[in-house]
Amino acid sequence: MKNAYLYAYSLKNVSQDEISDFFDKIEGIDDWFYCIPNTIFLVGSVPARMLSQLVLQQFGSHRHFITLISKKARAGWLPKEYWPRIPSKSE
Repeated sequence: MKNAYLYAYSLKNVSQDEISDFFDKIEGIDDWFYCIPNTIFLVGSVPARMLSQLVLQQFGSHRHFITLISKKARAGWLPKEYWPRIPSKSE
């Protein structure tokens, strides 16, 4: 089942490209995008706890937060083209 997650992070010495390349290589991450600084939207079947472990292994200890996004309980101001890329558990 695909879920959408929001990964917010405090990595200062790691570029956005390095983070993006990392998520491209994770099996089970089907899509990702960013449109907010220090935040990446992830879509896939990898559980949040596993994602957290993977980013810690790759980038070391850093403050971060990974949380599930729901179509039924979400709001914000994002570019229109991103909203359809955020699946819900019911899809």
